[in-house]
Amino acid sequence: MIKHSPLLRALVAGMLLLGSSAWAATRGIKPNIIVIFTDDQTYRAIGYNDPAVKTPHLDALAASGITFERAYVASPICAASRASMMTGLFPQQHGVMALNKTAFSPYRLGARSASQTLPDRLKKAGYFTAFYGKSHLGPPTTYGFDAGEESRGHDDVKMFDQASAFIKSRKDLDQPFFLWLAPRQPHVPLLPEQKWLDWYPPGSIHLTKNFRVEPTDASLNNQGTPTETFYRDSNHLNNVGRLPAGPPRDKKTMLAFMRAYYAVVSHLDDQVGKFTDLLRETGLMENTVVFFLSDNGYHLGSHGLGNKITMHEESVRVPMFAFGAGITPGKTTRALVSALDVYPTVLELAGAPKPPESSMGKSLLPLLKDSRAPHRFTVLSECVGVGGKPGEGHRMARGDRWKLILSDRDEEFLYDQQNDPFELNNRVADPEVAPVLNQLRRDLSAWMKEIGDRPYPFANQANSNNSKKDKYKR
Repeated sequence: MIKHSPLLRALVAGMLLLGSSAWAATRGIKPNIIVIFTDDQTYRAIGYNDPAVKTPHLDALAASGITFERAYVASPICAASRASMMTGLFPQQHGVMALNKTAFSPYRLGARSASQTLPDRLKKAGYFTAFYGKSHLGPPTTYGFDAGEESRGHDDVKMFDQASAFIKSRKDLDQPFFLWLAPRQPHVPLLPEQKWLDWYPPGSIHLTKNFRVEPTDASLNNQGTPTETFYRDSNHLNNVGRLPAGPPRDKKTMLAFMRAYYAVVSHLDDQVGKFTDLLRETGLMENTVVFFLSDNGYHLGSHGLGNKITMHEESVRVPMFAFGAGITPGKTTRALVSALDVYPTVLELAGAPKPPESSMGKSLLPLLKDSRAPHRFTVLSECVGVGGKPGEGHRMARGDRWKLILSDRDEEFLYDQQNDPFELNNRVADPEVAPVLNQLRRDLSAWMKEIGDRPYPFANQANSNNSKKDKYKR
């Protein structure tokens, strides 16, 4: 469980007394809703998950509401994940699957999914909608927003300035608003100011237990050759003079990258802190609910990989929390949560019509009220079409304890998240855990069929009779 200091909890309580009101107290008044959706921020890259990462503002905001310890994205690649958040659908349902210029450009939602975007449905519920930041889906007004701008480059200062101006413009208006903020940080190229680099002196950060020089599971990688996956990240640093030319494949290179990555996260933290200060100063925080999460994670040398695009925890799991009006402070939940769940939650908070039947998310509202409320048995994710070939890519079924991965080469990987959180021991061939393997196979197979994916290659094994008592939980 995430633990926050007594001082932090006291500070948060004071913030809430100044500004938050319960949903019951605002009966008949629709809340403002804000989604802050960062870029490539792995679940460990936040202070409450790793004290080496300095994010005081994000930590305080998380402590002011509910933290989702086990949150997963619908797809660990930017465009696909963003389209899923916007529609409540998986990539193979909405059609935006990868950044492949031949097969999937331009990145546009299909006609069916475009009709159920969050802004489109919220406008019908009386909301004014705005978007600022990275989209990947084209100009915000083309998929339903009333106003906004897709940012260029990697400087989020302008985006937060635009968001601040928007907040000031809504101060004295009665119409509720929905604001989507999509910072580009900490996506490469990393361009940290020296001020933030100084927060991370030598020896203050460490490689993860699953750091490797060479990929441990090459079959889980469809990003290019093993060399490319590791060097690609360090080359972004070379371009700005942070590292000497050439890609030495060693710990020193990755530590330098991690230092720059964390420095950028700290800068992001500062910007989010200033923005939420403005919400309180304008009085809008009293009736505003905020969701914070990322579009996907990042490997940072784990399993010998850079970038993302796998189903390892570092790639598919993200930091996520919610705070604001009506949310009890200091709560955490270990419920399995999908980024898709934000879609029906926002619609329910807004009093909008129920999500269409095709939506794959599950409302988080019960968890916002009670962090121990039941949610889901399995969370699912896919990353397909990255190489431009139909059906190519990875799928995941993550249960309470176990995770099953189907790789792009039709290899299975089964990890015990309880005893092997760094995913170093593939248990798929262990007969003792066959029952849980087959259960997750059935979960994965049924889901792949539901979203129109190819048949699961191990369906026969999944449905085979197994007399061994299932003493393992998913």
